[in-house]
Amino acid sequence: MKTSPLPNVIKGSSDWRNFRPLLLSNGITCLLVNDKESKTTACSVSVGVGASADPRKLSGLAHFTEHMCFLGSEAYPEENEFKSYLSAHGGRSNASTSMSQTCYKFDVLADHAEKVIDIFANFFVAPLFTQSGTNREVNAVDSENSKNESNDGRRRLQILKALADQNHHYSKFSTGNAITLPAVDDDKAVFVREALLAFHKCHYRPDNMTVVVVGPQSLDVLEEWIVPRFAKIQARNVEESREEMTEAEQLVHDSAGDMPDDSFGSPAVPHNPAFKPEIHGQWPVLLTTNPLQNLRKLYLNFPLPSTRELGDQSPYSLLCHLLGHEGKGSCFAVLQDAELVDSLSAGPRLTDSDQSLLQINISLTKKGEEHWRDVVATIFEYCRMLEGIGKNAKEGNENDHADLERIWDEICSIRKLNFHQNSPNNAYSFAPSVANSVRMNGTEKCLSLGRMLDETKDSIPLEHFFEFLQGIDPDNCIIERCSKSAWEEMQQMEKEETADESIFGFQNEKWYGVKYHLHLIPSADVKHWKKGGVTTLVDSANLGLPAKNRFVPRDLSLCSDLPEESKQGPCISKEMEPPRLIVTNDFGRLWHRLDDRYCLPKSSLSILLRTPCVENVFDEASNEWKYDTAASMHSAILMDVFSDALAQETYDAELAGLHWRLSKAPSGLILKCSGYSEHLTKFALQLLTRFFADHSFLDEKYVTINKDRYLRNLSSYFVSKRADSYAAYYTNYLLNSRGRGIDHTIDVTKSVDCLFAGNVSEEESRRLFSGTQDIVGGQKSAGAISTGKIHTTGSFERKLEDGKEIHLHFQSKNAEEQNGAVLMTFQSATASFKGSELSTPEVLVQSAAVRTLCHMLREPLFNQLRTKEQLGYIVSSHHEKSASLHVTPGITAKDPSLSKTTPIDSIIIKVLSKKVPPPIVRKRIDDFLSTFRAKLENLSVEEVESHTNALNKKLLKPKQKLGDEAQVQLIKIKDYASEVLGKGLGPEELPWHSTKELAGAIKGLNRADLIKTWEDIVDGKRRSRIVSHVYGSSFPLSNQETGDFGMRNRKNIVSLKSLEEIRVKRETLCQYTDNNHWAQRDILSQRLNRKVFTLFGIAGASLALFAMSRKNSGERTKSKE
Repeated sequence: MKTSPLPNVIKGSSDWRNFRPLLLSNGITCLLVNDKESKTTACSVSVGVGASADPRKLSGLAHFTEHMCFLGSEAYPEENEFKSYLSAHGGRSNASTSMSQTCYKFDVLADHAEKVIDIFANFFVAPLFTQSGTNREVNAVDSENSKNESNDGRRRLQILKALADQNHHYSKFSTGNAITLPAVDDDKAVFVREALLAFHKCHYRPDNMTVVVVGPQSLDVLEEWIVPRFAKIQARNVEESREEMTEAEQLVHDSAGDMPDDSFGSPAVPHNPAFKPEIHGQWPVLLTTNPLQNLRKLYLNFPLPSTRELGDQSPYSLLCHLLGHEGKGSCFAVLQDAELVDSLSAGPRLTDSDQSLLQINISLTKKGEEHWRDVVATIFEYCRMLEGIGKNAKEGNENDHADLERIWDEICSIRKLNFHQNSPNNAYSFAPSVANSVRMNGTEKCLSLGRMLDETKDSIPLEHFFEFLQGIDPDNCIIERCSKSAWEEMQQMEKEETADESIFGFQNEKWYGVKYHLHLIPSADVKHWKKGGVTTLVDSANLGLPAKNRFVPRDLSLCSDLPEESKQGPCISKEMEPPRLIVTNDFGRLWHRLDDRYCLPKSSLSILLRTPCVENVFDEASNEWKYDTAASMHSAILMDVFSDALAQETYDAELAGLHWRLSKAPSGLILKCSGYSEHLTKFALQLLTRFFADHSFLDEKYVTINKDRYLRNLSSYFVSKRADSYAAYYTNYLLNSRGRGIDHTIDVTKSVDCLFAGNVSEEESRRLFSGTQDIVGGQKSAGAISTGKIHTTGSFERKLEDGKEIHLHFQSKNAEEQNGAVLMTFQSATASFKGSELSTPEVLVQSAAVRTLCHMLREPLFNQLRTKEQLGYIVSSHHEKSASLHVTPGITAKDPSLSKTTPIDSIIIKVLSKKVPPPIVRKRIDDFLSTFRAKLENLSVEEVESHTNALNKKLLKPKQKLGDEAQVQLIKIKDYASEVLGKGLGPEELPWHSTKELAGAIKGLNRADLIKTWEDIVDGKRRSRIVSHVYGSSFPLSNQETGDFGMRNRKNIVSLKSLEEIRVKRETLCQYTDNNHWAQRDILSQRLNRKVFTLFGIAGASLALFAMSRKNSGERTKSKE
């Protein structure tokens, strides 16, 4: 097959992949990528068409075409052959449609890639688009759309489209539904199918497609697989005369011109903004939206020219860096200091070839909501300052020019650094992203565009920067207030003013029926913003340019302890070595792992600070720690307070690639820091000092703001989520919760494990650990509580009763949610596999079988309930591994802190549907499970081996990122270090290689193993499950029979319909442990020897937070169970 070479890809210095770009004779652009470290092969096709090309009479046609392409081809007519083959060989697939492109992708274990590529290619050569498939699949599109209707982001997107020029391609309704695609009606369905064929013929042309394949195969082999298959796609003549076209073809042809050409090498597109002042008479206009969640958001939208032709010279790089900066002198800093905002970001909302839309996104405090005009005034004041600096720089002012050059150079340096010092992503995520980039940016710069490799401080785009700043003006702005209180203001205003029948006032968006309000902003406000008027609330004198970033790394050398052979380049295929335990003392343990796989100047630090007071209070009467909802809430708020208080001083570190997070978990506090090694130790110690030794971050303004935000999030939870989210909530409330739930929350040891991994020496690790001990260990004076009760902090789960099942029935409180949901949780009665030193061979076999069954279940479940029965858009199943930590009985005073973590296997099935009521959905799932049981009986040896071999290889895929590797190791330490070391075993006995052991067991499974496990967990007399039913508006709970019709052993079913009933039920359930004779209620209250608990500085900080949060109300503090 004839091909032509294309310019080769510019890649980073840490990128081990090889590239071969080709142009096929039919016009398809191909990029072949050899990734020697990948265990899978991935392929993606990007087609240069999206919803912008939809006929307005068939909204969603591009999206519908995406769905239909997967449903068989002339060469492979079976609808599920593609997904079935992928499922059997460790693969997956997906697709997405935007306004300008449609992207398809899959990956599969490398040994099985060639056949999948053949099936995949034929979707584009000759798809079937059968009439029966068309009639059914429109239900999936309709279900997907209904899923989006209760999402605030989607609702706001539709309102934004409603404000656009309705003749502009951006205004089109992109998802589609059963009304816009009337394929259920037989007569209209024929026309819809004709339109699908016409759309595919018009747009799925080889010259409009890009193919990317990534795998461990050689470039020659990949070329042999790809070129002949995609060369079969025929070049098509789209310039037919209208007389030769069918009605459907004419419709598709006419709408094709709506979408601007954004492919690489196409002529520049004239500026054509979707948003124009003349649409509303004049700007600025104020848009008010009513979110389902209890948000307080302010958005400033500015239509600006497209930057596609500017490449790395885009002024957005400098402009958004300055507008979204959070350091001293920034908009965010002065507004946060004034207690008006708690977050601010800036970036392009749209980046089309004919337009762009800059959006400044602000989260307001309660005070900021009341004074939103002052927030807007400050933004414009800052922009006028930048405009003045830009103008001075253009006219030769050396100081202003030097400042902007410094900032531009810093941006360039950081982007170049990140381009060269990053491990490649996995093939499945890389293939589609680069396919889209090749289509728009060409092969040479498909990876490097935006990384500013050729930019220097002398190349700063001052002209474009100044031009864009002039566009950030009140006369070119749509302001959106998105909050409950803003909506109430508009309602009150409408009562006091005469209703306007024009485009202003309250309006209904066409497709979702979402209400919004639009009105002109008073001229006095506009005049104030234009002249840069000052406000008494904000000290605008503090506005300024950011200072030099001291965190940008200069030393990128690899650790001197690393052997020379490990410095030659990355070796991802090398087996992960476990970290070494190099320090153990009364304070804690230090684990160190010198990286020899990634060859990058980066490190990952995790400090686990175990303390019971994060989620518990000490009860003097019972002499034990008890879970406390208020304590848990205060700790969560405390984490957010700390993050907000340090936002300004740590922002430069974030920009320079030093990322951090302090979070709470059932086990205590976890501080994570990652990024370039040079500054990481010092940075981490500064964070610890600020938290433990310096409580100045507990400023009352941060406490008030975060308490308000936390309570707003809780109060809107039940009226803003999807039905499947509620189903998961009620299941977790029964199994895992120790509090009284969100509704109640509204009313209402310390030991250290430190893991330092990456480009860090043992000496540096010890220095970090010593510094941590000095800072944290010095807080022992915060108080010591002498208790006779050991408390182990960690995950918690209840054990379901053997042979019993619990059915939960709840109505969704989200008035916009049409869908109902069913979430089934099958909990294994046998604890999951920990590792060969901690679990029996029998446990290993069952855990292996559970995972294999889940692997086998996914595709046939989806095919039956989603593709054939069209129950709903979301039909899924997966394996879930949870954990429950408990005290081992019989611990002596010598070492009372020994604890055990019990891992738990569960099989999860989820369906979101508005087609039938939840009880019917449950019955359909059960019917399928019965047929699946019969399928297991008839499995051949070859079929079993196909699934077990695929899953074995998936589990053995190496980690490609240092952070992922460190996270796996941290979990092992967190869950099993106390148990293993407490038994007197060495650190090498931790289950570091449990995944490898599990993969080996999976490969040795037979049909009898699978059937036995299926009987034990899913279909036998001992099965234990929760079925959570949530009812949407399509089938309200009040109208439904919730009786367990069609169920066997009805006497073993308990139905619960209130949180109080769940609370009562969970009192009868014991904690899940791996020793049945210890699985009794309140196992944590078994008598143990006395031990002195010393608490972290968090105890003092939490008490200070609690007192501060109650200060104004004068409430008496009390703990709530």
